[in-house]
Amino acid sequence: MVHLVDTVEVDAALADEYLAVVETIGVPVMTGAGASFVSCSTTAPDLGEPVRIQVVWAFEDHDHWNDIRKNLVLDARWYEYGDRISALRTSGTRRFYYRVSFGAPAV
Repeated sequence: MVHLVDTVEVDAALADEYLAVVETIGVPVMTGAGASFVSCSTTAPDLGEPVRIQVVWAFEDHDHWNDIRKNLVLDARWYEYGDRISALRTSGTRRFYYRVSFGAPAV
């Protein structure tokens, strides 16, 4: 299982709008393309600093990700989603994470 983690920074005043776009457009388009929604988390909006928002998606492997990407580029909602969220964020990263399995603890 691969996790795709998008972490963005938005002005605190725009955090609710960003989250609404993720919920109403992002989740339907990504799950429709074949990704699984894992989670969405934020830092506190009342600290006097930008809010960081992390959205996590899951899929089996990079072959599956390539299928998802193909489905996304064929879906007009993907472009609307990109336009809307890119106008709200000030920075961000996208990273692929892979689970690590640890063996039994040493005795």
